[in-house]
Amino acid sequence: MFKKFSIFVAIVMVITMIGASFTAFADEEEFNCVRFTALGNDPYSTFTFSNEGNNKRIDPDTVTWAAIRYKTGSQYDSTGVEYTAQFYICPAAEPCIPVRYNFSGNWETAIVDMTSVSSVTELDSKWNSDTYTATGTIRFDPLEPDRDPENTAGDASSGQVNADDYIDIAWIAFFTSEADAKAYTGKEDTPYCLLDTDSLLTLNGQNNLKADLYKSNGEPAEVEVDSSKPVKYQVSPRQLDPQTFNTHVSSAIEFTVPEGKSFKSFILCAAPTWGGQANANLDAVIYAWNHDFDTTIAGTELGSFREEQHVDNMDLTMDFGVILPPGKYVIYMTAEDDSIGAWGGNMDEIDFDAVFYFDDEENESWFPYSAIMLIDGTDQAIELPTPGPTAEPTEKPTAAPTAEPTEAPATEQPTKEAAPATEEAAKPTDNGNKDNEKSDEKKGLPTGAIIGIVAGAVVVAAAVVALVIAKSKKK
Repeated sequence: MFKKFSIFVAIVMVITMIGASFTAFADEEEFNCVRFTALGNDPYSTFTFSNEGNNKRIDPDTVTWAAIRYKTGSQYDSTGVEYTAQFYICPAAEPCIPVRYNFSGNWETAIVDMTSVSSVTELDSKWNSDTYTATGTIRFDPLEPDRDPENTAGDASSGQVNADDYIDIAWIAFFTSEADAKAYTGKEDTPYCLLDTDSLLTLNGQNNLKADLYKSNGEPAEVEVDSSKPVKYQVSPRQLDPQTFNTHVSSAIEFTVPEGKSFKSFILCAAPTWGGQANANLDAVIYAWNHDFDTTIAGTELGSFREEQHVDNMDLTMDFGVILPPGKYVIYMTAEDDSIGAWGGNMDEIDFDAVFYFDDEENESWFPYSAIMLIDGTDQAIELPTPGPTAEPTEKPTAAPTAEPTEAPATEQPTKEAAPATEEAAKPTDNGNKDNEKSDEKKGLPTGAIIGIVAGAVVVAAAVVALVIAKSKKK
């Protein structure tokens, strides 16, 4: 009897456990996440705060805790050291705020003290309103190589992020207390701030980081593409040292918008000001290309932009208030106040047929680290104004004199016989031709006619030389 009872109890326990397992499985709802994939070393992005949070700006003096819902996909960097993650305040500065992952292969939540720093750095936390000034954004490095969060000196490391390594992130939320951060599961009351991970689906390889929408079970999710929204494309990745713009009379970027796209804005990525500046300002005007650079910037302005009190190492997005159709354009920039400029790009990886100018001269050794925002289609684009006439001749002069050469300043006083030939060249009329015929019939080819022909040839030659010299100067 007791044996039968024991078997019955065991069966009940098994059924109960199976039922509990199914219940737990049912509670694990499927959700979407963003898969961040490295395309090279030092992958990162600057996040903005989502409209779904209670605030779009963060108060670092009171909001001091974060929670990250993640699932690791890759574990080791090129040296075999486990990946970590980091937050940076904006503008980005050491020390970073370290994040350690748990490589369980399951969905995990990391609780982060935003005031923490590695003790080895011997630096104070930057998480305060005095140093964290661009409080609408924050930089996050999801895959950091060879840097132990508990032992980060901030110096050069030997680790490299392997291309195609990835991590899945469902949400990153910020709170005023550790208890709220630990209690959050993504379903409770909206936290103080949420990072807008979905907005990074348009990264397109910016800063060696790619973002794709996935399901929580690891399958790719369908993305509803809104063609009316601009998409960010890289113009040139960062490689060279920065250049100041205010030390030049002007700076300019020439670029081409491809067919089927419209132009929304141009971005100087992480534009520096060399520290805090009271008046790091920049003015810009955009023009449609017309014949050459000089003619273009003397033409009609399509839109203007002004950046005031730019924050060091933040993106400088030049939005001119117009959507422009495919074609070639020039953005002409002036900066007359405190230091402002751009980091240098990679001269071997410049897209969109882009060219950079300092002081109206093409610069072949430096180009800004930059991106461009384009919209699919041309429905929103304006119609460009018809360009006015240019100072350039519409036809290039040939080496041989034309039938109607233009007047040129005579180097010598023309002879009495040469004067009619000059007038006839400037005003070729029917009557003039008839007079010529009569004059030739009477004179034949006397010495005066020969002198007139020679003088006329001299005038024509002088005109050709003048045209060639003028063309050479224009170039």
